[in-house]
Amino acid sequence: MKSITIEHRVDWIYCDPAGIMFYPSYYVWFDQATERLFAGNGLSYEEVRKKYNVIGYPLVETGAKYKTPCRHGETVSLHSHVEEWAGKTFVVRHRIVHSDGREALEGFERRVWAVLDPTAPQGMRAAIVPKGVCDLFVD
Repeated sequence: MKSITIEHRVDWIYCDPAGIMFYPSYYVWFDQATERLFAGNGLSYEEVRKKYNVIGYPLVETGAKYKTPCRHGETVSLHSHVEEWAGKTFVVRHRIVHSDGREALEGFERRVWAVLDPTAPQGMRAAIVPKGVCDLFVD
């Protein structure tokens, strides 16, 4: 399965006063990784909107298991891949690893393949992810 790895420096802006990364900051990284993962597989937001009428990938569930803290000044690696395609939803799995190999956390996002639909109450609806899209993420 095609994946992405992003190196991040834990800047002060991401940390609490003790210099430990504040948990909402991980979710910013997850969102960024998901965008880069799709773009890296030929599916930038512009492309999916043009080709599939997709308005985005709204979150319906998220979670993380924290193992060791990320601290101000260190560099960590974020590894992300699509773990599951399930009709109208998909799960992106994220893993952050310290430079010495210790795992910092495991996280996930369940997202919806949302298409524009002017007849829907909110102007969009969930649609089944095309098989051709899923195939782009397989090695």
